[in-house]
Amino acid sequence: MHPYERRRHAALRADQEIIGRAAAWLRHDAVQAQYAGLTHPEYAFGLASLLDEIALRAADDEHLRTHAVRVCRTMLGDRMDMPATRRTRRR
Repeated sequence: MHPYERRRHAALRADQEIIGRAAAWLRHDAVQAQYAGLTHPEYAFGLASLLDEIALRAADDEHLRTHAVRVCRTMLGDRMDMPATRRTRRR
């Protein structure tokens, strides 16, 4: 396997992991909300299932994967994908 292929495979696995983490967070949040008395957790479970499918087929469509990763990072509170966010510290 060439270094380019290894990097591509590592990036794909990292993207799949982010999408999977977002799906797991949705499921966890839906269960917690149900304990609090909120209804309709099936919407969150449905969206989590869609994210699982996107993660499984992440290599098929680059544009879908890129958008899904951006949305999942936003859901998880990771702001590294937002270019407007300043990432340097001032002294």
